[in-house]
Amino acid sequence: MPETERLTRGQSRLASVGLALCVLANAWAWGSSGSIILMCSMGSTALAQSADKSQLRAKIKSAAAKLNDIASVAPNMIRAMFAGKTPSTSLLALDEKSIAAEAELEGAVLAAQKGGALSDDETKELARLGDLAKKTRGPVKEDIGTLKSVPDLPIVGRDAAVRLAPKSQQDEVINNAEAAKKAVGDLVAAIRKLP
Repeated sequence: MPETERLTRGQSRLASVGLALCVLANAWAWGSSGSIILMCSMGSTALAQSADKSQLRAKIKSAAAKLNDIASVAPNMIRAMFAGKTPSTSLLALDEKSIAAEAELEGAVLAAQKGGALSDDETKELARLGDLAKKTRGPVKEDIGTLKSVPDLPIVGRDAAVRLAPKSQQDEVINNAEAAKKAVGDLVAAIRKLP
């Protein structure tokens, strides 16, 4: 019995070697054209994945640029509002745009993460900077809430009442907008460095 098992094992090894040789011979007979096709197929897949990653990164950069544009104009728009040169409705509309741009950026970063377009280090750095930017959003959100709570009086409107806000309160609102502008700028600077 043990000799029969040894023979069976030997025959199965021989059959495996024979099968491997047949596959190798067929691959060689198939020639290098098969290898080229296989390599081209692998190469085009890699190029497609690289293009997808580039598109995902481009979406992050585009969304970041939009948010940066909004954050950059906000402090001057607030100053103009307090000076009576810009209606408060323009600032409220800008705030709505910033919320949409922030959501677009978050969505683009999440899509890039899921698509493997960001390394772990890049993801951590963007998350860190994003958290800093979000922290500045809280005071700005409060300022917008305060602005919305100012009554829109029939004769003078909301804007006249806003201009009467104490200088210290106006400065605080402008400083909050400047802090948000800086935080968004730092985030955008890191995003621009992405390859």
